[in-house]
Amino acid sequence: MTQAPAPWGTQRMGPYAATTTVPQYTPVIDPETQIAVIVDEHGRTVELGSHGTSTSGLTPTTTTPGDGAGPGGATDSDSTESYDQDQSSG
Repeated sequence: MTQAPAPWGTQRMGPYAATTTVPQYTPVIDPETQIAVIVDEHGRTVELGSHGTSTSGLTPTTTTPGDGAGPGGATDSDSTESYDQDQSSG
């Protein structure tokens, strides 16, 4: 009877790297403000840092040549994208 060799990957294995305990955070809805807040395992509110808000919009533009009294030349259209971001403090 022939013994099967050990799989090649078992020769490459080593001990796992040291780990740390990650605190448990839970998102909940504040009943008064109806805003989500994060609490730790002791029920204390946790601040996770500042997050800014932003808006983005696409504004179409069209130009028509002439003064409207008669047919003009070709029309031209394009769009301009705007992006505004609030500065978050932190």
